[in-house]
Amino acid sequence: GFIPKGAQTVYLVVNADESEPGTCKDREMIFWDPHLMIEGIILASYALGCKHAYIYIRGEMIREVAVLERAVQEAYQKGYLGREQQTAAGAFQLELTVHRGAGAYICGEETALLNSLEGKRGQPRLKPPFPAVKGLFGQPTIVNNVETLCNIPYIVEHGGAKFAELGMARSGGTRILCVSGHVNRPGVYELPLGITTRELIHEVCGGVPGGRKVKAVIPGGSSMPPLDADELDVPIE
Repeated sequence: GFIPKGAQTVYLVVNADESEPGTCKDREMIFWDPHLMIEGIILASYALGCKHAYIYIRGEMIREVAVLERAVQEAYQKGYLGREQQTAAGAFQLELTVHRGAGAYICGEETALLNSLEGKRGQPRLKPPFPAVKGLFGQPTIVNNVETLCNIPYIVEHGGAKFAELGMARSGGTRILCVSGHVNRPGVYELPLGITTRELIHEVCGGVPGGRKVKAVIPGGSSMPPLDADELDVPIE
């Protein structure tokens, strides 16, 4: 809906430049199920009228890049990429490029990522114009993250209402949560939205080692204010 009507060239860019401290969901999804993301990319590109999509992946993800590039080649060999598909709306063909970043934290910001992808210094752009109007190579561009695209095949197959039922109120569906620090079972979990931080720590992650009490939690990126022990019953949404 953000793309200008009648746009001749549209790009889809996948933001896999996972740089926030303590965040490690994208690398797990890419490593264990890269074809799920590729399927989501194909579906999204078809909806956008995109003929060439890009995956911008963090340079340090050495094992993930190897798995992802192999999966992309498999999709080309099977004809899902690079070969004309006949659809109800006519012929559709998609090229997919994997581009490795060079480790700059700022390239997790979508416009800095686009600059880097164009070969420029990875610095944020002024908005407006927004990427959906003027993005990669000056063309309308949608930037989405790995998790969003991995959700698309399920939503297409089962419907948006089915996915939304997994969450709460206006925050539908599941989210991937990365838990690190002083808990008994740190890890990466897919959970329905609406779970509280207290439930996440004590029921999912087995509480704090040694029976100690929680002092504070950083609920998102390192720039977020921490929650103290009295604020843990707020639902994650």
